[in-house]
Amino acid sequence: MITDSTINKKSPVAAYRQLKDIIYRWIKEGHYKPHQMLPSEAELCRRYNISRTTVRLALRELIDEGFLYTIRGKGTFVAEPKIDQIMIKVPDFYEDMAERGLKPEVKVLNVKVLEASQLIAEKLQIPVNEKVFVIKRLFLADNKPYILEKKFIVCKYCKIIDECNEGFIKKLKLQDLSQMGELFDVLAGKCHICREYVDVSIEATKIRPQEAKYLNVAVGSAAFYVDMIAYRRDDKPCGWIASVMRGDLYRFKTRVFNYS
Repeated sequence: MITDSTINKKSPVAAYRQLKDIIYRWIKEGHYKPHQMLPSEAELCRRYNISRTTVRLALRELIDEGFLYTIRGKGTFVAEPKIDQIMIKVPDFYEDMAERGLKPEVKVLNVKVLEASQLIAEKLQIPVNEKVFVIKRLFLADNKPYILEKKFIVCKYCKIIDECNEGFIKKLKLQDLSQMGELFDVLAGKCHICREYVDVSIEATKIRPQEAKYLNVAVGSAAFYVDMIAYRRDDKPCGWIASVMRGDLYRFKTRVFNYS
């Protein structure tokens, strides 16, 4: 049951900001769930005795901040909460999701050993044709896909990977990987050979057809492309991670200090 507030027109706080705070509380207190439609603009005008311009200003700010979204001809809806990816440490999907009370899961989609192309060689600073282990994975939480990732690891830097020749990899069945101990740890993202530090670049992108089927979103949906080069303690790159993260579920945050 919503304990509604009123809008004080004598307050120095603008009416649209008061309405924005009311709707924000509705969302945070769980009165309106993700993808549930809010009252119409006309209903909000009537309920609070305010103009449509005031209502639209409040809704627009909440949409811009990621709390709401609109569907043309239908109305305004509560957005799915976004995961704040804090970029002051190497991200750990398992830890991030567990801290939020979600059940993390990784699906290994493809595994292979290949010889480095020109692009891979440049990313990892290795000779062309150097052996590279490639893992394609889908990260989920509570059965919802969040990230589609392709990871390239220099074989010679990881003993368990270097021991796996291409013929062996081809014989593997993905459903059997969970029985393979250390190798599965590598495939599940728990290999720490490349975790000394990483260089990260993030850019806006759109979901392509080959990505949409895994991430369960429409082609052309907003997304983040995250490119990470991981380094060993000797400053040699040993891993390249190319990820596509759903734009409706993520935002990136950091803290900037203004040192004199």
